[in-house]
Amino acid sequence: MNTAAHLPVWPFALLAVLLAVGYRQSRSRLVRPATLVTLAAAMLALSFFGAIATFGAGAVPVLAWAAGFAATVSWGAPLLTPRGLAREGGAVRMPGSWVPMGLMLGIFMTKFGLGVAAGVHAEVLHQAWFIAAACAALGLLSGAFAARARAVRHFERAAAAA
Repeated sequence: MNTAAHLPVWPFALLAVLLAVGYRQSRSRLVRPATLVTLAAAMLALSFFGAIATFGAGAVPVLAWAAGFAATVSWGAPLLTPRGLAREGGAVRMPGSWVPMGLMLGIFMTKFGLGVAAGVHAEVLHQAWFIAAACAALGLLSGAFAARARAVRHFERAAAAA
């Protein structure tokens, strides 16, 4: 069976968009904190709905995803906060970073792998440990976007108050 013949085209279009967005974020840029919140919300939706679409809205997938998300948002900020931020008017100058691209690709590859596994009816998709691990990974990755957005928003507010 030729698996490549059964792959839809849209994941590759999405991959191209994610690569473009990730490349753009690898360059220094001026952003409004609300833009980062929007990106974080998009990655949250992509990962959460990916987990639910693959495993259903049961307790294990939802709680594992939420635990991963909460862990990154709570404890990941020191590692994920962009360094060298500068306030310019109502925006923040952010140095370029490859971290967002890595996070986006992590979510994409996890979802793509889960889609392939579902397509070939892999038995591991029914194992509780695998469901918990995959959903926690998606939560961790999307939580990193939320942690970064929260840190930039906090910086912007502190700089405005000073």
